Amino acid sequence: MSEVQAKDGDAEELLGRLGALAEELEQYPDEEVREKALDLLQIILKLHGEALRRTLATFESLPMKSEIYSRMLADEFIRAILTVHDLLPEGLETRVAKAVEEIRPFLISQGCDVKLVGVEGGRARMRLMRSGSGAPPVAALKLEIEKVLDVAAPDLLGIDIEGLAQQVEATARAAEMLGALITPARGEAQQPARLVQIKRPRPDPAGAAGPWVSVVRALVFEDGQLEVIDYAGINVLVCKLDGEFYAYRNACAAEPARQLDDARYDPPLLTCACHGYGYDLGRGGACAGRPELRLESLPSKVEDDKVKVALS
Repeated sequence: MSEVQAKDGDAEELLGRLGALAEELEQYPDEEVREKALDLLQIILKLHGEALRRTLATFESLPMKSEIYSRMLADEFIRAILTVHDLLPEGLETRVAKAVEEIRPFLISQGCDVKLVGVEGGRARMRLMRSGSGAPPVAALKLEIEKVLDVAAPDLLGIDIEGLAQQVEATARAAEMLGALITPARGEAQQPARLVQIKRPRPDPAGAAGPWVSVVRALVFEDGQLEVIDYAGINVLVCKLDGEFYAYRNACAAEPARQLDDARYDPPLLTCACHGYGYDLGRGGACAGRPELRLESLPSKVEDDKVKVALS
């Protein structure tokens, strides 16, 4: 199980920490201190942004400016800070188009192809063509495209696949039809067949009392992944199961003073090293062996590619 910390070689985490600290400042109770701290942060960002803008302007007259830009954008730190200040040399649609061309050979080898329709409102619209029954599902292909775009265009808000919503709706209709065809056992009363939905108990985000804090980016989070978020006074567990995010306070239910950093994770079960208890993260953190024990679940939501957790 990995731990998310701000390391010298991780630009994304440092930017995430900066954003989290800025959000903490906005909630600081002392108004005078809060305003001065936020003003200081804004001045620093403006100085850095203007210095970067002037640095890029000096490249315009150089004969090797294209090569310089390419080498700059290949660096994680430089690309991240240029994105923050909206100073990337190439436009968003240009970078998305290049990334789509890069992934096309892979998609073609899987029996499908992709076409960029356009970029509007920070979102890319694409058309996927599947040429064979053996091609992967559209949702899986979309995930592969998102991985490439997350590197080439980290400022992209998301992608929309034409026809994906219709496919999901068609699948649901087919499932309903299949359920209606199920014949009850002989002698049982004739009852209309219906599909049963099992919903996991989760905290209601609308009723969250504490401030919402951004803890990790959503697009880079794999299904089945678990992270320990520990910085700036935040210590929570975040996981993704079947496309949904779950957040828990990093404390064993049997002994709250103990953290679960060294717990064994076999999705969806998290087994603590101190007592050997297994907690089902997909079912509200319930303990498999002791029903009276349960991890403290925290409200979570996804906004603008950020997983946010409400802290009390």
